[in-house]
Formats: sequence, structure tokens, C-alpha cells
Amino acid sequence: MSSIVISGDTSGAVTLAAPAVAGTTTITMPATTGTMVVLPTTPSMVRLNTDAGFGSTNTAIRRFANTVTNTGSDITYADSATLGASFTINTAGIYAITFSMGFSSSSNIGLSLNSTQLTTAIHSITISDQLVNAVTPSASWSTCVSWTGYLPAASVIRPHTSVSVTAGTTNGLPTFTIVRVA
Repeated sequence: MSSIVISGDTSGAVTLAAPAVAGTTTITMPATTGTMVVLPTTPSMVRLNTDAGFGSTNTAIRRFANTVTNTGSDITYADSATLGASFTINTAGIYAITFSMGFSSSSNIGLSLNSTQLTTAIHSITISDQLVNAVTPSASWSTCVSWTGYLPAASVIRPHTSVSVTAGTTNGLPTFTIVRVA
């Protein structure tokens, strides 16, 4: 582990020491001490693709058949034949989320936060549970929604659409990515 020392002209020195692993480190200055959060070099990320339909109980929550990336401990991805896909935030922070797909007919697509209305189309759930919502106007379109912001620990994100709408076969492979960025 190395340190950086910055000496002042007339006062003490500022020392920055990087931790051996991701976490926090202490910055000591002549008159004050603070803490700096150090993110891991490989961020927590889950990246999925390929449609697997909906949860059989949670009929508005998408599922994905292929996990491309699932790394880090800040996000727990769960897929259930009955409950659909969910992403539980283990570490509070700034997250970037993108969800895209094409449909066989007009449909809504979005991201829900801590929703209990999991059999209701995204555009009809409680507005405070909607992170983002968009409409695919016809079968020949693919739609993408994205959201970036602060999520507290224990938040649950879900890919939320209209109820039981079939994914299109020629207009956009379903994809979902969530990554902690700070």
C-alpha cells in the first residue's frame, strides 16, 4: 500500500493512503479528519438477455433466460418461475439501470421500486413505485428505459411491463443491466 503526502507551505501535510482492498480509508489533515469511500476496481453488475416470459404469480414481472454477467456483492439477482426477476440492493449507492425489449404488440415497459403491485401493468401501479415507464407503440418497435440514481440498501428493483405481453421475435432481444456506479 502506498501513500501520497502533500506538504503545505506554512502548515502540516495531507496524507492520502489507499486501502489494500475496496472499502474506506482515512484522510488525515492538520485540522480535520474525514473518510473517503473507495469503490472496488470491478463494480457490482448484473447483465441479462433473452426472454423467459413472466413470473406465473407476478404476471407483470419479466424473466430472463441468459445471465451474461453477475459480479460483485452490491446487488443480489434472483429469478423465479413464479415471482419473475428481482434485484435487491445490498449496498446503498448510485446505480445505473437499463431495460430494453421489443414486443409482439403495443406494451408498456419500465422499472419498479419496492412495488407490491406485481400483477398490474407498470403504467397503472402507484406512481411512487415507478422509477421509469415508457410505451412501445406497435409490434415493429423496440423500447429502452433507463434510470440512474441513489438506491438505499434493501431496495428491490424489477423489470415491470404490461401483463403477459409476448416478446417480439424480430424487434429487439430483451436485455437488462444494473451496475453500481458510486
